[in-house]
Amino acid sequence: MIADGKLVSDKLKKDIAHNLKNKPKKEVCFIIFGNDLASKQFIKMKCRFAESLGIPTRVFKDRENLSFEEVSSIVSSIVEQDIAGVVIQLPLPSSFPVQDVLNLVPVELDIDILSEKAKNEYKNGRLNKTPPVAKAVSEILDFYNVDLNNKNILVIGNGRLVGEPVQNMLTLKGIYFNTIDKNTDSNLSKSLIMSADVIISGAGSPHMIKPDMIKNGVVLIDAGTSEQAGKIVGDIDPGCFEKASLVTPVPGGVGPVTLASLFLNI
Repeated sequence: MIADGKLVSDKLKKDIAHNLKNKPKKEVCFIIFGNDLASKQFIKMKCRFAESLGIPTRVFKDRENLSFEEVSSIVSSIVEQDIAGVVIQLPLPSSFPVQDVLNLVPVELDIDILSEKAKNEYKNGRLNKTPPVAKAVSEILDFYNVDLNNKNILVIGNGRLVGEPVQNMLTLKGIYFNTIDKNTDSNLSKSLIMSADVIISGAGSPHMIKPDMIKNGVVLIDAGTSEQAGKIVGDIDPGCFEKASLVTPVPGGVGPVTLASLFLNI
């Protein structure tokens, strides 16, 4: 079965509307440094989603040749306002100290859960928000009634946006899992992929998982995105779809649910 991210996203959208009912709708602010085209497109999508719920948004754009002090001043001036949340759009320019910049967002406004403080609060079970991709993965599994108990679960990647938060989410749920990344021994990686009942992949490596690498009936949650021949593709080769009991396509799978999950955090 091919999962429909829009169906899950629409469910979350109703939850967000319910949460915001009869409450003042404060602005969500998005900050872009540089001229990355994909970042601009992502921000447009987020703003459209927010506006469909009556949530006001503002986008702050600035150049990439800034010192950290200048970046800090810009972010500080925004977070001091009476707003609902702040998103610093990734990727940041290569000259920026990424984690230091993300740490400028206070926990109460960090709806992406990317500052070190917010991540630690979540990891230790002290945050009533969930990193958007981790929430999206959880919601998709719940929506399609995937039981994780007594299953071989594999997380591919340890990245900031997918691997790390998904691992923390599973740990908080008390679910055992294995994890691999590019540094894992190739034979071990092949063995863990082949034996996995559920694979959650955030490697960002185009179509790296091939049909002959997986077993029949596996659940494939593809949260890895990259560009190939001008198109956005995932980690899962389309040839895997027939062998999987459930698979999330790219685009149209985890992405729309992640977008909705962001606004659950305001």
